[in-house]
Order: sequence, then structure tokens, then C-alpha cells
Amino acid sequence: MRDLDVTVVHGGHFPSFGKVRYRQLIDEYLAQKRQPGCHLEQSR
Repeated sequence: MRDLDVTVVHGGHFPSFGKVRYRQLIDEYLAQKRQPGCHLEQSR
């Protein structure tokens, strides 16, 4: 997925973002710095 040539990503409840943020999120997830799922549900 990281190599997809995205322009705009529409994440749902949050603002859209571009290729740089898209790859940053994937890199953080693969480095286990980011947990799967919605961070808002984890704070409940």
C-alpha cells in the first residue's frame, strides 16, 4: 500500500491528507509506533 501513488486520502471522520502524511502513517504503523484502530476509541 505504501507505494500507491496517492494524491488525496479521505480518512473518514478526520481531514483529508496527501501522499507525505499517508506514507508517514504507514511507516509509523510498520515501526509499531502506531496502533491499529481509532485513537479516539482507545481513550474511552
